Amino acid sequence: MMKLNTLFLTLLISAPNVFAANIAISTTTNSRQFTLEDEHPLVVPLSKDSYTINISEVNGKCASVNAQKVKFNKPLALNCGEPTELDLRVRFSGDYAFTFNESPPSLKINRQPKTSQKTTFKRPLPNLQCEVYSGSAVTINLDNLFNESTKLRDAYSGHIVEVKNNKVTLTPSPDSGGLVLLEKLPTASTVQQKPPLNWRNANIYFVMIDRFNNADTSNDQSYGRVSDGLDEVGTFHGGDLKGVTQKLDYIQSLGTDAIWLSPIVEQVHGFVGGGEKGNFPFYAYHGYWTRDFTKIDQNFGNDEDLNELVKQAHQRGMKVLLDVVINHAGYATLADLQIDKIDVVTPQSNWPPQWSAWKPMSEQNWHSFHQQINYKSSQWQHWWGKDWIRATFPGYQSPGNSDISSSLAGLPDMITESTKAVAPPEWLLNNAGTRVAKRANFTVSDYLIEWQTDWVKRFGIDGFRIDTVKHVEPSVWKRLKLESINSLETWRNNNGESGLPFFMMGEVWGHTAYRSPYFDDGFDALINFDLQKKMDKGAACFSQMKNTYQNYANTIQESKDFNPVSYMSSHDTELFFSRFNSLQMQRNAANALLLTPGAIQVYYGDEVARKIGPYADDFHQGTRSDMVWDLDKDRQSLLTHWKTIAKFRKNHPAIGAGKHNVINQDNAYVFSRSLKDDTVVVAFFGH
Repeated sequence: MMKLNTLFLTLLISAPNVFAANIAISTTTNSRQFTLEDEHPLVVPLSKDSYTINISEVNGKCASVNAQKVKFNKPLALNCGEPTELDLRVRFSGDYAFTFNESPPSLKINRQPKTSQKTTFKRPLPNLQCEVYSGSAVTINLDNLFNESTKLRDAYSGHIVEVKNNKVTLTPSPDSGGLVLLEKLPTASTVQQKPPLNWRNANIYFVMIDRFNNADTSNDQSYGRVSDGLDEVGTFHGGDLKGVTQKLDYIQSLGTDAIWLSPIVEQVHGFVGGGEKGNFPFYAYHGYWTRDFTKIDQNFGNDEDLNELVKQAHQRGMKVLLDVVINHAGYATLADLQIDKIDVVTPQSNWPPQWSAWKPMSEQNWHSFHQQINYKSSQWQHWWGKDWIRATFPGYQSPGNSDISSSLAGLPDMITESTKAVAPPEWLLNNAGTRVAKRANFTVSDYLIEWQTDWVKRFGIDGFRIDTVKHVEPSVWKRLKLESINSLETWRNNNGESGLPFFMMGEVWGHTAYRSPYFDDGFDALINFDLQKKMDKGAACFSQMKNTYQNYANTIQESKDFNPVSYMSSHDTELFFSRFNSLQMQRNAANALLLTPGAIQVYYGDEVARKIGPYADDFHQGTRSDMVWDLDKDRQSLLTHWKTIAKFRKNHPAIGAGKHNVINQDNAYVFSRSLKDDTVVVAFFGH
């Protein structure tokens, strides 16, 4: 989803005389972070739109800067010690260079000559001073955490050492990135007795189903969907629920506690124009453009496939989370307007009988079909209807400017706050295989809650990831949580199972690692957009995580119900690997992510450095490239490293949920995490 773009440039000076910048380029639903260094231009693809630029944490002394007009290729003065806000209007899509100069503090923006869309953007490594490991044995202070003669094991190398004079001495594994992971030597009983899931230590693996694994090719082109025969930027690629089930052993080997599935519900059947120029057909392969909330999209599979996935995941001790979208439905595509008989289209004589097969002719693009749609027709009343959604059709409520009333990316905004009784539209009631039925005195939110909790009641879904939280009323989320708890209990009673209460994780765009009032609205965790901004430095040097780890851990300990879910890559921001295209940086980023306090989210392919895919002029399509299954030697090594750190995390709830203490030691970053009788020590001696 994309709307008005907002560009935030955050300049963080890392150390005296070392001028580096973390730059986040954000929309209301998307964000991209980059590293910028003094006099090193950062080139970013931008679409035609209005942007706000916010530059902060520029050190030094300089005159205060008031409002100024942005002129390309002219230095823009920056404030020192307080943010600088600039308005930028991009009139031509293309690549734009941002150059920061520290003396005097200024930013220059200029448009770059047109280059190939397949250009790989590779950023310079952050310029940091970091510990340097000599390669010899190291001695680690233990801060009186273990009794004398206690045997500890380095979970990475497997070396066993004995505590002597509150210290241990060993040689770090050459493959660990300078890390030592100390744990009490496991006994036969502790190996057999796996620690119960603590959601604050959860490792959540996010799978975009269509791009993960194709186990059933018979459903690849459901509802008349077709490939474009070119880069396949926005088409369905064939991944399905069977494909996820087929890879459950692999997912489990990553230390996964819960699998977050992209939305599985039936999507709009057709396409919209992709990108600014409409140069590719854009289908709802991602799952966020719903047609019917009550049935599985045929491209993803069927009820039996979902039932088997949940069953097999539960047998492996993993939870299953569904992605829930109730703020909006999907666009009105040609294919859907035709099958639902919404009489608002005047097809041209050269159109195919099935509008799903429409393609642009010469001098047209994938936006051109809109010319044949009458958006002022009264027949739109037969689509979702004025009591269901906000839209700019005759008789409908127009979208507003608030979070609740706005229309994200022009999508039909569900009127979830309405108290008016409504009936589902006829086309939805007649949709093949639907579970939608008329209910007496049901409001929009009543239907949406019933439709979502039905998945829990039927399949034993363990939790939800909630999309666009701030765009729906808190009361709706509270009701959804309560009814989901009851639905899961119903399923468990019927299936002889027990377990943790229903889990609900929310996406509040831009939310960071603090306890906000959203936690009072039924949420057990919120996605933390902050860590990705810190990953550049954390991957360049693990000790750069020192302040971040301490802040996260302190906040977690101060609140019983606060839980951030941190990530390094996502479908709405960027792939970390695409920043530096460095396997070493990806390995080091694994350390920084997997040892973060609170829950973490791994985006499919992070563990094998999945590359960005084709994206035309829509950057975010590239973040949803196909999963990498054929690994070369270097990626096999990266995967082994990832599994080792992840296993250590899974075995020790203290890593995510425990109290964090830094242990003072020269030339090393050492800390402990403790939760009840679980204590670990992590030491970093440099690369």
